[in-house]
Amino acid sequence: MADKIPEMGLKTVRGFACLKNVRNLRVGGVSKTVMKVFITLLAILATTASHAETYEEIVERAFDAIEPRIRDHWAFTQTTSNADGVYVARYDPRRPDGAMWELLTVDDREPTAEEHDDFLADKYRDAEDKEGKDDDERRAMVSPGSVELVEESSAYWIFAFKPLADSDDEAGFMKHVDARLHVVKDGHYVSAITMMNSKPIKPGKGVKLNKFDVSMEFSLSPNGGAVLPRSVSTRIQGRAMLIVGFDEDENVEFSDYQRVIK
Repeated sequence: MADKIPEMGLKTVRGFACLKNVRNLRVGGVSKTVMKVFITLLAILATTASHAETYEEIVERAFDAIEPRIRDHWAFTQTTSNADGVYVARYDPRRPDGAMWELLTVDDREPTAEEHDDFLADKYRDAEDKEGKDDDERRAMVSPGSVELVEESSAYWIFAFKPLADSDDEAGFMKHVDARLHVVKDGHYVSAITMMNSKPIKPGKGVKLNKFDVSMEFSLSPNGGAVLPRSVSTRIQGRAMLIVGFDEDENVEFSDYQRVIK
């Protein structure tokens, strides 16, 4: 399959030039006006052809549209559902350090002091692990040369790609992971990223993952000016030390976004 977006054909250009300038046609010949328009359109066509996007460029531009450093510029509500319960929290970067996260409810009730402290400890531990990293690391998750078009309609593209590994350990993990990227044509933004394993994964000694399934969804902000995460779903199933089975599901939803100035 050719790795180019189809371009306007010469026949279409000629037809367009004739339709737009029919009033300038003369009996027995073509006016200078029609010829000028025709030559101009051919020049535009040549420029378009020379700058036609490859699939890799389409994917890169879609990733570039995702809002960078979301926690610096947006307040939002996060709802996490897993085996421990349903946790609803609010994040606001305008609050003082150590108080940006607030646990609102656990299973529709007020959280206990212990639940609140454990939640904050987990959040700020995650923040330390991510220190110095940027949300736009998503843009570097595609292995060069791995992008393939799977499906296309008038509204979207669906691409397949291999996730990029940052280390040998990651490479061993990612080699059996396949990914899909949904790109909306109107606005040219990522609407979904899915990753799942094609074979069992052995990330470490004595550990085997039979199922690794991650789905991320994105949507436009209410004013349409930013592409923001909407949900992240994770399913991991496997065994540790050959005898301990585990099966974990977690869904995280993001809502009530508010653009803020710190």
